[in-house]
Amino acid sequence: MKAPREVVRDYFHRLLNEKDISVCDEVLAEDYVDHDAPESAPPGPAGTKQFVSDFVCEYPDLRIEVKDMLCEGRKVAARLEWIGTHRASGAPYRRMGIVILHLNARGQITERWSAYL
Repeated sequence: MKAPREVVRDYFHRLLNEKDISVCDEVLAEDYVDHDAPESAPPGPAGTKQFVSDFVCEYPDLRIEVKDMLCEGRKVAARLEWIGTHRASGAPYRRMGIVILHLNARGQITERWSAYL
């Protein structure tokens, strides 16, 4: 089994750099909770899959860089930078944020909290 640090790094790389939405079904637990998702978002991986699919349509060249990562047990905190270009306007997109993730004993992400600037 991969270390939590590697699970998280691979998850973000596949999801946002490779645009591989199927990683959600592999890495996000069935009972996954995104504490920052709108209340109307479906539970589990479905909400993340929908959000990322829509976001990538607007920012097709989107990529993410993991700037820093701290791990303690099955908790991971990462400082991320999102970079892309808006499809319709051509406006650059750049956003920094902190994400805190909790993984279960099977190495799946069960919870997510975030703050972005």
